[in-house]
Amino acid sequence: MIKQVFFLIATSLVLFCGSAAPQPFTLQVIVKNQPAAPAVLGTLRGDNFLPLDTLKAQPVLRDPSSVAEPALKNFHFHFSDNAVRGVYRLMLGQTTYAKVMNEPPQQLDFIFNKENIVLETDFKAPLDSLQVHESVENRVWFDFLQKEQLLTEEMELLEKEVDYYKSRVVEARSSGGNTTNLQELEQQADQKANAFNQLQMERNMFVENTVKENQNLFTARLIQSFRQPFRDGYLNAGERKNSVQQEYFSYIDFSDESLINSPVLTDKVFEFLVSYNQPGYNQEQREGAYIEAVDRIMASAQKGNERVAEFILNYLVNGFEGLGMENVLTYIAENYSDNICQTDEKTTLERKLEYQKMKPGTFVPDFTMDNIKGQPLTFSHVQESRNLIIFWASWCPHCVELLPRVKTWFRQFNPGNFEIIAISLDTSEKEWKNAVTTAGFEEFYNLSDLKMWDGKVTEDYNVFATPTMFLIDANRKILAKPETFEELLKNAAR
Repeated sequence: MIKQVFFLIATSLVLFCGSAAPQPFTLQVIVKNQPAAPAVLGTLRGDNFLPLDTLKAQPVLRDPSSVAEPALKNFHFHFSDNAVRGVYRLMLGQTTYAKVMNEPPQQLDFIFNKENIVLETDFKAPLDSLQVHESVENRVWFDFLQKEQLLTEEMELLEKEVDYYKSRVVEARSSGGNTTNLQELEQQADQKANAFNQLQMERNMFVENTVKENQNLFTARLIQSFRQPFRDGYLNAGERKNSVQQEYFSYIDFSDESLINSPVLTDKVFEFLVSYNQPGYNQEQREGAYIEAVDRIMASAQKGNERVAEFILNYLVNGFEGLGMENVLTYIAENYSDNICQTDEKTTLERKLEYQKMKPGTFVPDFTMDNIKGQPLTFSHVQESRNLIIFWASWCPHCVELLPRVKTWFRQFNPGNFEIIAISLDTSEKEWKNAVTTAGFEEFYNLSDLKMWDGKVTEDYNVFATPTMFLIDANRKILAKPETFEELLKNAAR
């Protein structure tokens, strides 16, 4: 197998050196037991995977004297001249078990920083079986990860022992038992605490030395983030946790915009948030704890690069949206919306935060837009005591599901003094009109400027997703912002 790999590398070098013109940097990944399915290569931006290309599994070019290897496949990719440096991911596909259990595919993360990369691995265990044949960045990175994991596992085990002996000491003191036994337990607790502290210093020294020895590599920037605040083993678990939370981001460089192209920032923020989620908390307590965590996160992020701060803010907003924590989102909108880089057009993040401020009781602006006949229509001229504004599109599957239900409800129950204004984000007039007539939405006020997300009304109402609904009264005051058909019925009946 090794003979085959060096044959491949040698062949590649001949190709590279055979031409005087600069050649693009290449990625070559040799995978044992790889299924015939293609792999997907992409970049990582925090916890987001951004696909770049689909790579076909090619048979390995064999040295004629070599022995055939089972299911040995080769993936090859040429990086463009403007390829960003950062962490990339190769999605190799699902194992049979993963397909049955609906689990994620096998994947391999690696670093690209303007160099050729040759990796070899096994589909069954991509990280554990990884060999780096060419790439200084990845050789340093994966060697570090392997050693760091061992140190971390040893630290975690030792910290459990520290807490165990501390709990024994507390029990012995409270029971008023044998003094000699108490002294022995205190001595054992001190020994464990000292060993734990020594191991922490050893680990942090290992991180510092690795960074210092490789300071010209992008890898060093990622490794620096593995430094941890000191958790004094002589403190109890609660005191250690509090001290760590105070210093948690001390070793993260929030001025380094290149960290956005890696999972470093989002991983650190996620771990920090997890430390605030206590078992037994109710929703209100959990939201209060997360708000405190957000303040600490943003206090650190705001000291660095404004784009990094915006990136972290976007991660927080997306995360709390997924958790349905409206109070946390509102708090972020009211306190951190100024952290967004200003541009001529509203970003999705800006709209999300401004949308949070559009609470029931606040007012929406009037607007004028062409209807389906091309005639201008002003909202204030048609508004009733209650009005439902729906932003939708013919290409939106959730809209296609929601609007017919709204139409049926509107026809069957005929709520008095109620109007529906359906604003389409379509860009094709033909597709918009076909969708309206096919679905039978003619009794709605159908409006569109055919500008998708760039329309003035869409921007004024901070629409960032479809469908988006506003229930409005005669004074253009927001009564509700229902997110589902059931929420619409509940609020419309009030």
